Amino acid sequence: MSGQIASDTNTVHPEDSTRVSANVLAPLDLIVQPAGPIAAPQAAPVRAPTTVSIPSSTDVPAGSVLGRHLLHLPRAAWMAADILLVISVMLIGHHRLVWWSPTPWPLGEFQPWMPALILATCVAIAGNIFGLYESNTLWARSRILARCLITIVAAVLATWLITDLFMFSSLSRRTVAFGFLAFLVLAPCIRLLAHQSVREVRRGLLVLGRGPLTGTIIRSVRRGCVPGYRLIGVALDHADARHGNFASDIPIVGSAAEAPRICREFDVAEVIVAEEACRDATHAAAAMQCLHLGCRVTDETTFFETAYGQVPVSHISPRWFLSADLKGHRREHAFVKRCADLIGATCGLIIAAPLLMAIALIVRIQDGGPALYSQTRVGRGGRRFTLYKFRTMRVDAEANGTTWAAANDDRVTTIGHWLRRSRLDELPQLWNILRGDMSFVGPRPERPEFVKPLAMLIPHYHERHLVKPGLTGWAQINLAYAADVHDARLKLQHDLYYIKHMSLELDLIILLRTLGTFFRGGR
Repeated sequence: MSGQIASDTNTVHPEDSTRVSANVLAPLDLIVQPAGPIAAPQAAPVRAPTTVSIPSSTDVPAGSVLGRHLLHLPRAAWMAADILLVISVMLIGHHRLVWWSPTPWPLGEFQPWMPALILATCVAIAGNIFGLYESNTLWARSRILARCLITIVAAVLATWLITDLFMFSSLSRRTVAFGFLAFLVLAPCIRLLAHQSVREVRRGLLVLGRGPLTGTIIRSVRRGCVPGYRLIGVALDHADARHGNFASDIPIVGSAAEAPRICREFDVAEVIVAEEACRDATHAAAAMQCLHLGCRVTDETTFFETAYGQVPVSHISPRWFLSADLKGHRREHAFVKRCADLIGATCGLIIAAPLLMAIALIVRIQDGGPALYSQTRVGRGGRRFTLYKFRTMRVDAEANGTTWAAANDDRVTTIGHWLRRSRLDELPQLWNILRGDMSFVGPRPERPEFVKPLAMLIPHYHERHLVKPGLTGWAQINLAYAADVHDARLKLQHDLYYIKHMSLELDLIILLRTLGTFFRGGR
C-alpha cells in the first residue's frame, strides 16, 4: 500500500509489558473475521472444574517479589524519592559550580536550597499531572522515558519562570540547568532498573463468561504473548460451558457466582467480563463483588485494546465511538497540537533545508526524473489534499495502474530503498503540516483509490478520518508494510486505538520511536 510503515513488531510502547505484536495476533484469526454473528460451536460435555496450581510466594522468583513491591509502592514514596533526588543533585551541582567559578561566590550571598526546593516541588506537581507516579509507568520503557521527559521539561520551565520573577542570581539558573540534566538522566535510569523487576511480575487473570474475543485472549495469554499475566482460568456457568468449545487444557475453575471466591483464593488481579456476560445479572453481580475485592474489572473489548494496542473493528459498534470520549475533538487539545505542529514544521523546514536540497539533487541525478512527486490523499473529514514526497520509485511505476506497495517492491529505486528505510522520503510533508493538511502524528493518509474499496470491506474504515492524518503514526511504528486487505484492517485497528487514546504523551512516544527507526535505518 502507499502508506510506508515501520517494521517494528512490538506494539505502542515497544517494551510495554501489557502489549503484544500484531504478528503474534494474526494467526489467531478472530481479530480479522468480518462483522457478523458468532457461529455457535458444537455442544461439548460439561467438564468438572480443573484444579489450578498457583505458585505460592516462596515459589515466585526474587525479581517478581521485588517487582510486586515496586508496583504497590505508594505514590508518595516515588514523589519523596524524586524530591530528595532533585534537592541532592542541585546542592551538589551548586557547590561544584561555585568551585569551578573563576570568581569567588560567597555562600552567604546565595541560598542554593531555594531553587532546589522550587524545582523539586515543580517536579512533584508535574509528575502527578503527567502520570509519572502511576504504577503503569513502570510497565513500559518508552512510557518511562516519555513521562520523565515531559515532567522535567514542564518543571524546569516553571522553575525558570519563578526564579526570574523573584530575580535569583545567574548561578541559580545554572544550578537549575544542572538539576535538569541530572534528573533527566537519573530519574529514567532508576525507573528502568525498577522496570526490569516489574516485567517479571505475572498478574492473575480470570475470564468471566465467554464472548467473541475470549478465545483469542485466552490463547494469547497461555502462549505468553501477553506479558505480565498468568491465566487462572475461566469462570463459566453450566450452560456456557456446554457451548464453550474451549481447549481441554483450559481450566474451568468454577461458575460465575464463584468468581469472588476464585479471586480471593488465587490472587486474581484482573477479571475480564465477556461481552454476553455483561448483559447477565448473575455475571454482573459477580463482577461487582470482584471489584469490591480490589480486582480490576474490564470488558473483553477494553482488555483487547489495553493488551494489544489496537481496537477489534469487527466487534465494535457506533456506540463505541459515542462513548469513547475522543480527545481529538476537544478544542484545547486541537489548539495545542496545532501550535506544536506549526513550531515543529517551521523549525524542521529551516533546519532540514540543506538535507532537503541534497536529497532532491541525488534523486534527480539518479535517473533524471523529478525529485518530488505529489499524490491526492484523503484527510480529516474525507477532504482530499495534495501530499508531497521524495520520489522513491521509477517514473513509470504505475504505468499499469494503481497497485499496492510491497516490502521488497522492484519498482523502488536504489536511493529509494534508503530513503524509505530512513523515512527521509517523508520530509517534504513538513510543508503539508505547515499548511494544516496533516499533523506530525496521526493515521497515515491513504489514496482515494484505496479508501473506497477498503471502506466496503472493513467496518468503520471511514472513522480513521476523524482526525488529521500524520507524518508518522501508531500503526507505522508497530506494523510492517500493508500489502493487502488483512494488513489494512490491522492498520485501522491501530489507528482507532490512537484516535481514542491520543495525547501529548502518546504523540511523544510515537515520535521517539520514529526517531529510533530513523537511526536504526529500518522501518
